[in-house]
Amino acid sequence: MKIKEIIISEIKKNNKIDVSQFIEFCLYGDDGYYIKNDAIGGKNDFITSPEISQMFGEMLAAFLINYWNKNIKTEFNLIELGPGTGTLIVDILRTATENKKFLNEINLTLIEKNKNLIIKEKNNLKNINFYSVNWAKEIDIKKNNRPSIIYSNEFFDCFPIRQFYKKNKWYEKYIKYNEKQKIFNFISEEVDNIKMLNKLEKFNDVGVAEISDARKKYFELVCKHIKKNSGVCITIDYGYKEPPKNFSLQTIYNHNKTHLFENLGNQDITAHVNFDELMSIAYKYELKIDLFCNQKDFLNGCGLKERKEELQKNKNEKTFKKIELDYERLTNKSQMGEIFKVLVISCL
Repeated sequence: MKIKEIIISEIKKNNKIDVSQFIEFCLYGDDGYYIKNDAIGGKNDFITSPEISQMFGEMLAAFLINYWNKNIKTEFNLIELGPGTGTLIVDILRTATENKKFLNEINLTLIEKNKNLIIKEKNNLKNINFYSVNWAKEIDIKKNNRPSIIYSNEFFDCFPIRQFYKKNKWYEKYIKYNEKQKIFNFISEEVDNIKMLNKLEKFNDVGVAEISDARKKYFELVCKHIKKNSGVCITIDYGYKEPPKNFSLQTIYNHNKTHLFENLGNQDITAHVNFDELMSIAYKYELKIDLFCNQKDFLNGCGLKERKEELQKNKNEKTFKKIELDYERLTNKSQMGEIFKVLVISCL
């Protein structure tokens, strides 16, 4: 069955589905976007920071190596959540060749479900002669007793969300299917679940809320892993600490914004990450918040500006400008510098 037929069949069971269910089918169903597509890169639907410049991976590597030197200094798990084409891990490992002690103690695991991307990851790692890699579909809480360094870039924005809004009372958006017109429609129903109403209280001032049960559950797994094995988790994504006044859900097809009901299974669907919720989960598991800042401050704190100037030395005008533009894209407030946040949690 095609995604549209599956969704219609599911709607018929209760005459509706919530927004998160719709997104789940579109992204993670058997024919879902993240299961079948290679979506990352210049000709595809979106470009992530590692695809823009090697400098992003180099700065993250510098942070990881520094953390390892200060706090671990022994064999450890290096785990990337959603490694995409493998560009980021390749840049990290390439940078780490200058620190053999760090490199030799790595037990690498890449968390990836997409078979097409796994092939690309393997090829990219082969290019730098790194073969000792484990692939897994989910993070394992009982991995081993080694400390772990877990990191992700644009991973948690991809989890399905439910949408709520307030007009005197709280309402949730649902999706129905109009058989006559052969189209999907949004409908709204008043929220009467006490537990959910209590959860929505913190959004009363802004009047809109996007809640992801799946994201919460996954980040709890990450926290449990860190709590059990010790180590650190670095989460890089676009998001907020204070709730926004508008819905952040967006759909992208060929670098253009589209509608949720278009291109089913063939377009990216994301929503901004609620970092306040992630921090609350970390506190729940008695983990330490080491850092929360925007991407610009994180990268410059790792030495990005100095690295940019080093790369620009003795370059022709075209290459010099390209490096400058890449730096601006990663750090400028109007591009990725402000909206992207970095959260570092740890347990030693």
